[in-house]
Amino acid sequence: MGIEGKTAAELLGRRGVRRTYIREVILENFMSHEYSRIPLKPGMNLITGPNGAGKSSILLGIAVALGQTYTDRSERLSDLIRRGEKAARVTVVFDNMEVDGKRPIPWLNSDQLVITRYLKRSGDYWHYVNNRLKTKAEVEHLLQRLGINPNNMLIIMHQNMIEQFAAKSDVEKLKMVEDAVGASHFRRRIIEAEAKLKDIQAQEKSLKRSLQEARAAVEYWREEYEKLLAKRKLEDERKRLELEYAWALVSEVESSIKRIQERIEGLKIKANKLSAEADYHEAEALRLRSDLLNMFSRLSRGEHVSIQEFEKSLDLLLDERVEAEISKFKLRLNESELRRLQSELKRLESDLAERKRNAVALGERVETKEKPQDILEEIKVINLKIASLGEVLEEAEDMYLVADSRYRETEIKSKEVEENLRKALEEVEYRKELWRKFLRELMREVEPQFNSILSIVEGAGKIVLRNLEDPEKASIELYVGFRGTEPMLLNAHTHSGGERIVGTLAFLLALQRHVKSPFRAVDEFDVHLDPLNRERMMKLLISTAESEASTQYIIITPGRFPVEGDVNVLLVQNVGGRSVIGRYGE
Repeated sequence: MGIEGKTAAELLGRRGVRRTYIREVILENFMSHEYSRIPLKPGMNLITGPNGAGKSSILLGIAVALGQTYTDRSERLSDLIRRGEKAARVTVVFDNMEVDGKRPIPWLNSDQLVITRYLKRSGDYWHYVNNRLKTKAEVEHLLQRLGINPNNMLIIMHQNMIEQFAAKSDVEKLKMVEDAVGASHFRRRIIEAEAKLKDIQAQEKSLKRSLQEARAAVEYWREEYEKLLAKRKLEDERKRLELEYAWALVSEVESSIKRIQERIEGLKIKANKLSAEADYHEAEALRLRSDLLNMFSRLSRGEHVSIQEFEKSLDLLLDERVEAEISKFKLRLNESELRRLQSELKRLESDLAERKRNAVALGERVETKEKPQDILEEIKVINLKIASLGEVLEEAEDMYLVADSRYRETEIKSKEVEENLRKALEEVEYRKELWRKFLRELMREVEPQFNSILSIVEGAGKIVLRNLEDPEKASIELYVGFRGTEPMLLNAHTHSGGERIVGTLAFLLALQRHVKSPFRAVDEFDVHLDPLNRERMMKLLISTAESEASTQYIIITPGRFPVEGDVNVLLVQNVGGRSVIGRYGE
């Protein structure tokens, strides 16, 4: 079930259980009380007596025992110690008797809750709860569970506090009402939700900044990484070209060796041919010489020799000799060229071995038809491209991966925070709506009672809640009119002191069944009222107390009232400078 249709009590989660009450107040050396035990009962408790008897000290003692630090009677608690004494003790005893197996304070396994506060002239003070030393914070937490805030004037209203309440700002009044009815947690949860929202908004702002920084880092390192990839690609291409170039040099030398080897083979064949030619011409020259010698021999024997034949043979001999020498000369030239080529071959073979070693060091052989010079030009172009990239960071890849990972992590966190922000906004609005719903429902229930009470004194009123969109500016305005006048905002400018008291008291009485505290205490509310309104208000108080059987009322008044029913009337008198408590009529 949602919050719609629920009453204020249902929104507070209250159940109809028996409430505790103050069973007794014990004052020792406190103001005019030397040692007083003030017995109280559930319902209405009326404390009366002459002025200066010590009536208000009882209410002040309750407030001090429950943790109030500052009072209108004294700025220092040590000033509340009875004159001539060094210390005072104030004790409030709450009932916790088991009835039908249940206790009013279920978490306390004791028939009573005793809260005692010691005061020293030195200014020291301390608390005991059921005879155990407790810090003030522990006492405040305990009382908070009971719905008691001794500093809230809607629970303990000292002298003139009705006037003080009327003088409070409308914003402060609303906060006091919330505290009195036990609804402070609505506002507290709004504050907590808004604090959580602010934290998440701060996280979102920080994450947005981090996301921008992470995105910028990713972009920067992506560019660096792309440069690194481009450089690596160019370097791979250069490496391939360098390998191709190395093997192209090998191929170039191999081609040169092959050509020289072919030339050497050709020279060897030519050498064989020239050698054969030289031998042939030598042989022919020897034969022709032999022929000429035969001719000379014949001449010497007187034989006839043909001059023409002799000349012919001689010419042939000379020709053969010339041809033989030519062939030998060519052979020598051939051998010289052969030696040169063989030397060149040896040099090239050495160069080839060196180039092969260099090429093998770069990689396996690759075949290419490109000339080394052309490949070298391509390498130069690659080098220029690499140089144009500028400084390239080798860690760019790792840094890009890290930056991208951080960006993605931040992006995920950012989405999570966005979702948390959405939920936080919804939570704040839900808490505010719950708070607004409670206040509207509370005033819807209180306003008819407020008007009903005012009608007894010929008055009328209305309650207006303002600025509920902003808890810090939210306020409550009480409008009251008497004797047929239009209800006006209740303040010192529009109403008399008596009217303000009646209007404020009417609101407090209308609020009573919603107040969480198990008791209410009011001191001398009637001092500024005329006798008629005084009697009316007292009757209303008694009637309210009777209708709220589970709530205890402690009313202090110097006046006397004829009371009926089960009203605990206590009389306070000053006897010999000390306060004495007695039951009325005793």
